[in-house]
Amino acid sequence: MARRLWIPALLLIAAAGVWAYLAGSPGPSALVLEQQATERHRAHDYAGAVELYRQSLALHPEPRVRANLARALAAAGQCADAAEQYRLLLDADPQNGVVWHDYGVLLEACLHDLRAAEEALFNATKYPPKPPEASYDLGRVLMKNGRYEEAGACFEAAIANAPPKAEWLESAQEELVRAHLLAGLAPPTTSPAAGRW
Repeated sequence: MARRLWIPALLLIAAAGVWAYLAGSPGPSALVLEQQATERHRAHDYAGAVELYRQSLALHPEPRVRANLARALAAAGQCADAAEQYRLLLDADPQNGVVWHDYGVLLEACLHDLRAAEEALFNATKYPPKPPEASYDLGRVLMKNGRYEEAGACFEAAIANAPPKAEWLESAQEELVRAHLLAGLAPPTTSPAAGRW
């Protein structure tokens, strides 16, 4: 009788050990859910992606998954929920320029909060990796706020640091000219990057 109880007890202890190990690491199920969510996201099935990202996060809270969840929520039009996910990311890593940029774009385009978008995009230009597109987007927001000289400086910074084939580069060059004209300044004749246009 004692031997019969001993074997199930060992099995129970072993199962508990395996469960503790899997719960403490990103188990295959969290990774599989994340992969499935990414596939749904790419296929524009945002509702399906959101659900799978949430399930993956429940198993293993990973910042990359939370950022993807925020992007999927924004794509699904769930802007307030996306903003909450970005705030959680920024609470954990307040000097992440990429997250600040994505949050700023969401605040501008989806929540129409230009003041908060300006602050977020300014932070994106301040913290690594300081994406040049953040300067461009900050310039766009400053233009909407009627701050043309500051916008022009942002466009100049974006153009100077842009990769040669950035999809927003031509727009930044046009906006720089517009900012100069609206500020009452002479339009630039060449880009700050020594004649790139």
